[in-house]
Amino acid sequence: MTSPVLHPEWLKLEQKLGGRSVLQGSPEEIRVQYNSITSLAATTQPPASPNVIVKDQEVEGIKCRVYTPLGSNGQGPLPVGVYTHGGGFVCGDLNSEDPLCRIICEHARCILVSVDYRLGPENKLPTMLEDTLAVYRWALANASQFGGDVSKFFSIGGSAGGGLALSVANHFAKQPQGRESIKGVVAITPLALHWEKVPSEYKSVYRSYDENAENEPVINKATMETFYAAVNANPQDSDIFTALSPHHAQFPPTYICTCGADPLRDDGRVMNTALSNAGVQTKLQEYPELPHYFWIMGDLEVSRKFVDDLIAGVQWVISQMD
Repeated sequence: MTSPVLHPEWLKLEQKLGGRSVLQGSPEEIRVQYNSITSLAATTQPPASPNVIVKDQEVEGIKCRVYTPLGSNGQGPLPVGVYTHGGGFVCGDLNSEDPLCRIICEHARCILVSVDYRLGPENKLPTMLEDTLAVYRWALANASQFGGDVSKFFSIGGSAGGGLALSVANHFAKQPQGRESIKGVVAITPLALHWEKVPSEYKSVYRSYDENAENEPVINKATMETFYAAVNANPQDSDIFTALSPHHAQFPPTYICTCGADPLRDDGRVMNTALSNAGVQTKLQEYPELPHYFWIMGDLEVSRKFVDDLIAGVQWVISQMD
């Protein structure tokens, strides 16, 4: 099928870089490519703000990083977001999305706890979710120690991490008192479905894996096939592919963003529809003509707009907690 038209700013970037980059090959090869892309992206980010205090630590052997906005002492406890990075469950670490975490922390005035969950192919699902939940529970239990408000917790993440943010919400939605543990979700270009298991009511609108199968930048269907195979993803697992969950009505308010030139586009759209149909407050922000994770190139105008939108999205989620 014909690929969507790409945004002029992105096309200009590709011209400057000498071609189109797509993560492809084995998990090990993709890691090398991913690290190269994130290293390049880091050079486009603004200098780290001095207005954020950062502390690394371990929880049950899992590394995590706590971001606190400077000057928050005396303001009372702050909302807390537990952040999970992208990378298809195979790539990424605490540094790969450190600039974005700092920006969200400073400008949305919240504490973030970023999780360095174990990766595939060395580890398989649901290890990544189990690690995230371990850090989330630790943060809940120790919120007062780092200035967090235990009544204002949310999950947040991008791509595979966006899927984990939804999975955390699903985990608590299954529990009688789960709503007390999570008050919001910020899911950035999340995975929420596997193309082999799409509910019948969404099959007619779930087209992004066909429309963005081959020619898109960053990731395509083959990339996602490699990621899912590396971690033994089960297409029917509603704990990971949360658009299949029977617990949508118990989800908290959720902000979702999607990219038009992205095979994961319709994961986010379907999840937004499913939650909305279940009576959940949702907000969907879409970026037509742009590829997966385009905003890591921080010197693009569209990336700056994304960051502004995301800060507003986080603030919207926090505002629903009152």
